[in-house]
This record gives sequence, structure tokens and C-alpha cells, in this order.
Amino acid sequence: MRTLLSGGARSVAVPVIAGALLAASATATAAAGEFELALDSGHIDAFTLAWQNDTLAVVLQEDVTGHHVQHAPEDVLLQVKPEAALVLPDPVPPSLSFLGEAGDTVYYLPQTQDPELIWPGWSTEQLPSGVFTNPLRIEVTDVQGPGEVFLWQSGSFGESISVLGGGFQLPGTISPNASVHAHANWAFTAEGRYTLTVRASGTLAAGGTVTSAPATYTFQVGDADPVPTTTLGISGLADRYEPGDVVTLTAVQDPPTGLDHYHWFTRAPGSDEWVVVPDAGTGRYSFTATAEQDGVEVLVRLYDADHAVVAESAPVTLNVDGAEPGPGASQRIVATLPEDEGALVVSVDPDDDVVTMSDFELGTAADRWTSTGELRPVTVTDTRATAPGWVVSGQVGDFTAGDQTLPGRHLGWTPLVTAQPDGGVTPGDAVAPGLHSGDGLSVSSPLASAPAGNGTGTSRLGAGLLIEAPTTLVPGTYEATITFTAI
Repeated sequence: MRTLLSGGARSVAVPVIAGALLAASATATAAAGEFELALDSGHIDAFTLAWQNDTLAVVLQEDVTGHHVQHAPEDVLLQVKPEAALVLPDPVPPSLSFLGEAGDTVYYLPQTQDPELIWPGWSTEQLPSGVFTNPLRIEVTDVQGPGEVFLWQSGSFGESISVLGGGFQLPGTISPNASVHAHANWAFTAEGRYTLTVRASGTLAAGGTVTSAPATYTFQVGDADPVPTTTLGISGLADRYEPGDVVTLTAVQDPPTGLDHYHWFTRAPGSDEWVVVPDAGTGRYSFTATAEQDGVEVLVRLYDADHAVVAESAPVTLNVDGAEPGPGASQRIVATLPEDEGALVVSVDPDDDVVTMSDFELGTAADRWTSTGELRPVTVTDTRATAPGWVVSGQVGDFTAGDQTLPGRHLGWTPLVTAQPDGGVTPGDAVAPGLHSGDGLSVSSPLASAPAGNGTGTSRLGAGLLIEAPTTLVPGTYEATITFTAI
């Protein structure tokens, strides 16, 4: 079944550009993990390799009434229904002993299609003939979730066959040839939400290798609401305003959903009617204060794609000096900030979002190119009254220049905390570039963290950046994107 959805999480993405031999810069954009589609049955080539503009990509392909429809993996929620639950028998067959003990429950997607469940597999059939040499690689680099994930095929006599080069548990690497379409058994050991990070790579017949950008797949196992709930608050309200002051109010989702359709409403003192504000359909409402607006209440509502209300904020009240009270009339204004209000937001100033790296210079040992720079400020604002703490992490994709690729592992950093309200925020560990070994910043690495009870208010983070590239690198302007996520 195909279900259109709206929802997901939001993070901040910063492209990093290197050039001349490689000068580097960066621009901040918002990267939303919004689910536009939920699939709980049917034929799905989850890991489909595509060759687009001389770039290798991992996409999700579903079979809709005999036609192939491709989606960005981040837009799709793969639902493993409760009907997939399987209690392991006593005794557990030796070929399945890796799944657990007798009586354990796993959520099982069989290699042979069950029309009531999703049937995820992989495909290299979309790759043009003769471009790659065999084998290709589909690498599941990371698995996050409440349990373990297993992937294997069944032989003719019921034996379990590894598709990961030896083991059965993800992470791992599938190594298919070109023009292959295959399915396998999947098993999840617990209910809940799982995220898999996947990237593909291959050797070109003309020489050289290419690696795709990482893709994120989300599986919802068992009973759960696929659309996360959120609360809505309003930030930016000052204690008082003078007539002529600019008032800027911002809607804050907790947790972020990826939805961005809002309406703002006002209510005059003594009135029971909320009036919609014309031409205020974004998460920010800005206007010039007047004396007549003293005591006016403001609230904001968030809507989904069907224009249904997803969340509504508590009202806030404007206090504007200069209003003349009527004879013998007064009002008592009470504003309350509930303990459950607040949000954790990571952001980059759109007017200060360019990282300028130095031109590459040959290292002292003449065995690498090096370029250095400073990350532009990353702002973390935590207004949650419970002060649960937080971690802000960063991960970079591959640098590209035309059809040339410099893997993201060649970027490293030394994090630092440049400002914090009351202590407790500590920078993450330095990450060395992975010139000869190591992952560098191609895997998510902490930029800074705050333990429970700390980190409320606004903190600013930075980092010294270092790119180390091999001396065989082809000259050009290389670009990559670093994404920051707060949890």
C-alpha cells in the first residue's frame, strides 16, 4: 500500500567548496528528512543503483502496476507491519541460529514475496552497459535502531547464504554484478524505527572509481504512527515594544517535522474572535508595532499538505508602550511559559555561511596537498525547560569537481566552543583527515555536546578545518556539503 505523508526531521546542511588547486567555501541550506510516501506492501528495489549525469546514485524504486517509480530514499518510510512478527520455534533450525533463541520474536520479510508485506531487494539493472566492471558495491555503513538487522538468502535446501561476504548482520556490503535484480530475507529483532545509511561504489571500465553520496533509509517495524507529533511555540517576543519597533515572531516546532505551511492569527483585547493575518504563510511573522496593538494576542498554526491543522501554539501577548488607557479601565495581562515549551534548534547565519579555505599547498613531506580554513559559526539554541542536554554532530559528503571525486573522508576538523551561556558545553574530539586510513568526517562526528542540566540558552560552535588530498588529485574546484544535526 502506498500512503502519502508529511513529516520527518530537520537539520542544517553546509556545502563546502574546494578549488584552485582547491579553494574551499560553504553555503548553508536546510536539509529536511520529510517522508512523502509510506510503503507497507509491494515490490520494492530498495537499493537501486542509477547513473545520472556521470554520477552514481542510490535510489529507491517501487513497482507500481508494472511501472518503475523512483524516489529519494529519504522521502520514503518503509513499514514492516505487525503481521511480519515470527516467533522462533523450539528448536531453532541451525541455519537460523543467528536470529536468536527459541521463543524470541523477530519481524521477518521473506525472500519470496508475501503480497501483504513489503518485498525489498536491490537492482543494478538501471546502470548502462559497459560503464562499470564487476563487481559493484552496495555498502550499508550504519544501522541505528532498537534492535539488530539481518540480511541473507535461502539456498535450495534451506541453508542460509550470506550476501554480505561472510556474515548475516548489517552493517555490511553487498557485491552484485551489473544487470542484477535480487531479493533476500530480512529480519528485525525489535519493534521501532531503524535508519540505514547506504552508499554505492564501482570501478569504471575506463579507469577510476566512483562513490555515491550516502542515502538514508527508514524502516518502521511493528505498530507505530508514521507521522511524528510535534508541539508548536513562538520565539522572538520581547517584554515590551515602543511604537515603530519591528516585531519578528518565529514558529518553533519540537520536534521538527519538515512541514512549512503556517497561518498566523491575532485577537484584539476583549474579543473572542481570532483573525487570520493576510500574507503570513511562513514560519516567520514580522511587522511594525503601533500603540493600538498593545494587548493584542498572536498565535500560529501548522498545516499538513491537506491543509489540516497539525499543531497550534499557545497565544503570546504584545506589550506596546504609548497606549492611552480609557477612563477607569484597565487590564491585567498574564503570560505563562509552560514547562513543556521550548525547542532545540541548530542554525547557520545565512549572511555568514561561506567557508573560505586556503589554496592547496604541498605538505612538508611532499606526499599530500593540504588546505585549511575555519568553519563559520554554528548556533545552537536550547529553550527546553527540562534541559535534557544535546549533541551536535557533522558529516560531510564527497567532494566533486565535474566527474572527479575526492571522498569526504579527506576532511577533518578540530572543534571548539566560541560562546556558551553558563558552561557545560564541551567541544567534540578532533577528527583527522582519512588520507591513507580512517573515515574523517565522512561519518557523523560530534562537534560539541552538553550533558543533562547544561546547554540551555544559545551556544556558538566552530572548528578548524583541514583537507588532506593525494598528490594525484586532478586540479579543479571541488565541492561538498557538511550537514549538522542536533539531538
